[in-house]
Amino acid sequence: MNVIIRIAKFGKPYKKYLFLAVIFMLFNTVFEGLSIITIVPAVDKVISGNPVALHTSVPVPFLEELNGFLGYLSKMDRMKVFEYICLFMLVMFIIKGIAYYYSRLYMEMLGQHLVKDMRAALFNHVESLSLDFFSKGKTGALMSRVTADIQVILNLVSGRFANTLIEVPKFFIYAAIIIIIDWKLVVALLGLPFVILPIIIIGKKLRKLSKVAQHHLADLNAILFEVITGIKIVQAFSMEKTELGRFVKQNITYYKSRIKAVKLDAILNPITEITGIIIGFAIMLFRVPLIISGELSAGTFTLQIAAVLSMVKPLKTLGKINSMLQQALGAADRIFEILDIKPTIVEKPHPAILQPLSENITFQHVSFWYEKNDRKDAILTDLDFSIKRGEIAAFVGPSGAGKTTILNLVPRFYDPQEGRIMIDGVDLRDASLESIRSQLGIVTQETILFNETIQANITYGKTEYSTEQIEYAARMANAHGFIKELPHGYDTIIGEKGVKLSGGQRQRIAIARAILKNPPILILDEATSALDSESEKLVQEAIDHVMEKRTVLVVAHRLSTIRHADKIFVLDKGKIQDCASHDELLKCNKLYQKLYEMQFGMAVGSTQ
Repeated sequence: MNVIIRIAKFGKPYKKYLFLAVIFMLFNTVFEGLSIITIVPAVDKVISGNPVALHTSVPVPFLEELNGFLGYLSKMDRMKVFEYICLFMLVMFIIKGIAYYYSRLYMEMLGQHLVKDMRAALFNHVESLSLDFFSKGKTGALMSRVTADIQVILNLVSGRFANTLIEVPKFFIYAAIIIIIDWKLVVALLGLPFVILPIIIIGKKLRKLSKVAQHHLADLNAILFEVITGIKIVQAFSMEKTELGRFVKQNITYYKSRIKAVKLDAILNPITEITGIIIGFAIMLFRVPLIISGELSAGTFTLQIAAVLSMVKPLKTLGKINSMLQQALGAADRIFEILDIKPTIVEKPHPAILQPLSENITFQHVSFWYEKNDRKDAILTDLDFSIKRGEIAAFVGPSGAGKTTILNLVPRFYDPQEGRIMIDGVDLRDASLESIRSQLGIVTQETILFNETIQANITYGKTEYSTEQIEYAARMANAHGFIKELPHGYDTIIGEKGVKLSGGQRQRIAIARAILKNPPILILDEATSALDSESEKLVQEAIDHVMEKRTVLVVAHRLSTIRHADKIFVLDKGKIQDCASHDELLKCNKLYQKLYEMQFGMAVGSTQ
């Protein structure tokens, strides 16, 4: 019930559509019931030629007027009555058709609005989650929740659902007709528990199976996403058959889970239909002797049977509605699982607004480990250092030493478990995230570009920059030259992840983006490590431009790119082993000497 309430909250702003849809559903149902009550006695007149009237076992409003109309028909020629029946049915179907159209339209509008808002809320929440969330899950599986699971919910609150839902009030109309004609027939409704109980039991199992199936679909989408994004490696290693096997295996798993759900769902239809037919047969056995004895007219009997048999479809629909509901609730469970995840990086109620860096960045006894680890597996241990405004600080060390982790702590992508990180004496946990990150320009080894124009990637959502400013940033990044050679210049669409550009070109676009932002603090994480020599030279020149008059934190695999840094921190196993200039470290730090010799293939003494 809690899940249903949460779904309903998304539809609350659009309740007028639900109200209108229900009104038109009722119109549709009432006119169908009216047509049955009126037409059957009239048909009795056409067939038998006898005067007809509608007799009920309980008081009914407008019964006298209705019988007056039927009496009027009784005086008419049979053929004339038949013509009136045809005209009446045409009018009824036109009214029902109009009511059906608007009921479906308004339900579809409700459904589309609801899932639109739910999808936006999910996207907005995912954007707010901390990096540790994304490091745990699969991108494709997350995308499946935003797309496939939302679509399942749409099936519940849409025009297609209206087609099904419209049958529910018909059940009550037909039940009312049965009771009105002869209240003794209410005994036929005693068979309903044999229909409803299986629907409830099967529905609960169906929800669980549907949730499992959606999980398997998410895993299938995750494999698809991984293969598409890594297709170059897949083909380079001739792993197409292996990946196909992995996909087929998961595809079969998903298929089996869906078949289990379908088998269970398919049982509902026969159960409701057979039960409905049994009820109809019971009424026939009970009423046929009355026809033979003349106590019951053929028309009234036909009306009773028509009402009972007409209840079969709504009963079948009830099972279908429950099936759709349980599948939607299973999908909603998965969506709300994401919406219920709280970001680990949160602002305080009234955070401080950091001003541009004026003094220093300070790490005070900082230790950090990932959530699944504990202190003995710390990535960083008791780091204590300070970087002054305008200094270039480099971090070197073997793989796994914690270099990139340090850079990830400065934008507050993560919080340290121990110690604190400060900018101008303000603990980052006391500052607003926007005021922290607005001071930072970040260029990483894995360049993040979007399937937009080059200009849009350089400005990245900002509209206040002039063409001159954009081109200046591109020139400083050594990018203006190759951009002007492209067919559409700065308006060239570069493809997903900038696939239409070379690695060096993508990196220079990222640097131009950082230059245009003009941040006081620059973070460079292996910005040139994946480039060839020519591209590295151009990118390094661009980096030199962007580093001017800024505070820079840099991780570089190639020591030659950081030899002019003011401070070089040598890290090993999460601890700072030493801090000095390039020349000083070459003289006295064995780890730095080893890294240098491994990179350049010569002893340190031979460089002197």
